[in-house]
Amino acid sequence: MTAFGASLAFFLLVYAAAIGLWGIISGRRGGAQDKFADLAVQVRIAESAAEGGALSPDRNATRAMLHWARKHIPQPDVDNPRVEKLAQELVMAGFRQSDLFTFEVVRVLGALGLALVGAAVGWLASGVGSNVFVCAFAGLAVGFMAPSYYIKRRARLRQATIANELSDALDLLVVSVEAGLGLNEAIKVVGTEAERQDQEIGRELALVAAEVSAGRTMGEALRSLAERSAVEDVKPLAATLIQSEQLGSKIGPALRASADALRAKRRLRAEENAQKLSVKILVPLVLLVLPAMLMLIIGPAMIQIARTLRS
Repeated sequence: MTAFGASLAFFLLVYAAAIGLWGIISGRRGGAQDKFADLAVQVRIAESAAEGGALSPDRNATRAMLHWARKHIPQPDVDNPRVEKLAQELVMAGFRQSDLFTFEVVRVLGALGLALVGAAVGWLASGVGSNVFVCAFAGLAVGFMAPSYYIKRRARLRQATIANELSDALDLLVVSVEAGLGLNEAIKVVGTEAERQDQEIGRELALVAAEVSAGRTMGEALRSLAERSAVEDVKPLAATLIQSEQLGSKIGPALRASADALRAKRRLRAEENAQKLSVKILVPLVLLVLPAMLMLIIGPAMIQIARTLRS
């Protein structure tokens, strides 16, 4: 039990550090400091820091730990295709590309912690060296793959959320543009309002407005939005807005047509999911409901037959 207690204590320390580091990039998913990296948002970060005061002691300790890790652990090679793909997945999940190093540190610490726990469990269960190695390797594999699975799953959920929120945001953009606002001002107003309601599309639109305020063109900001969100409906919308801006045509009708198309597509997706539901419900129906019904229907008859045969 002494070895198990030591392994458990070390695992708790490792995972406390991992959770603290991960809190930097996930604990404030709604804040601008985690979402924006341009000049305009840096001003907002400085203003909010001046209003909010100093960081809490646990946040200071976490930042000090991350600073130590940046000094002693090599930075990921951004030219590596695997690292580049991982950075893109982080952006699609709502994180910044600069959070790649923090993600790698959390994954390594989690893998080592689970490997130690697996080794302790294997040793306590059998005391055989081969079992210890197998359990340690299983813990290492789970700890290394679980963060990647989480990022991919969060990216898929975020894409679905943005796709569902996009048509409503376009309706607000249409109202704002037809009220006399320019495209940049309309995006800023809608993004601020949607961000206040903790919507993913609001944070993305606020980032587009911040990028334009920092000096990027509207076309570049919209293309960046399409790459970050990885939602197939955003790319044609961005192309339509860029073309309308370049040709000098009215943006209101283009936005209204895009909103109608997105709403029709969302209705088709809902109908498709409703049609798939009957097939999906068939498996639990056969495995759970049907056996119970057969027991209720055939059970009394089988009991009566058994009594008759015994008599």
